[in-house]
Amino acid sequence: MRTYILPSVLGAVVVLAGAPALAQPSPDEARLEEARTRYSEGAQLFQRRRFSEAVIAFERSYRLRPHPATLYNAAEARMRAGDNTGALEQLRTLLAMTEPAPEAELVTRARGLAEQMGEQNLQPAARETPRECPACPECPTVPSCPPPPPPERIETARPGPLAWALAGGAVALTAFGAGFFAVAVDNASSFRDPGASQDLQLRLRDQGEAYRVVGILGLLLGAGSAVGAVWLFTHPPTRPAATPVASPMAGLRLDVGLQGLSLSGRF
Repeated sequence: MRTYILPSVLGAVVVLAGAPALAQPSPDEARLEEARTRYSEGAQLFQRRRFSEAVIAFERSYRLRPHPATLYNAAEARMRAGDNTGALEQLRTLLAMTEPAPEAELVTRARGLAEQMGEQNLQPAARETPRECPACPECPTVPSCPPPPPPERIETARPGPLAWALAGGAVALTAFGAGFFAVAVDNASSFRDPGASQDLQLRLRDQGEAYRVVGILGLLLGAGSAVGAVWLFTHPPTRPAATPVASPMAGLRLDVGLQGLSLSGRF
């Protein structure tokens, strides 16, 4: 496989050396000088068969000053490094270049290098047509929010009479139920006394059952009243605070006259 690296190097060096040297180079001239240096470095690495490093040097030179010969040598170095896909892509870019455009001989060499990689009739890379940016959508206007309402003063009312009534009822019903339940237990013990007559035992049994029902009912009602009272005490109603109304000041007036003492006042 024949290489074209040296003729390409010489041709590119001639092209890159076209600008005259100045005592104080401008930024463009400094880039040109850097491109020459990287190109020469790539050619030396290529001759030493260090193809991967040569690719890096040639591509750095191409970025500083794009030239078809530089891109050709970068593609050949890529091919020898084993990257045929990248080499073919660079050759297509070479054929599509217009400023500067590749010479006919370099185009022939590029297509011959592509045929060595199995690409017949290499075509230039398609140029991307610039796309217009879509118009930015208009942002919706933010509606103005109404001012927040003024803060409302809330005051907690004291527990009402219902809470106290339920608390008193809970105590009374619990005591009432406990008393009847105690009588029922006492009757049950007397009912089991073997010394009591049968008639007394029957009456104590009936009475104990009735007292037991009343006692349990009283205890349940007392517990329910206690729960209601606790809820009312822990959840007092709230209401808006009333605006105080100015009232005339109260006062007393003492007058002394011929008729005696007189007392008047305003409340």
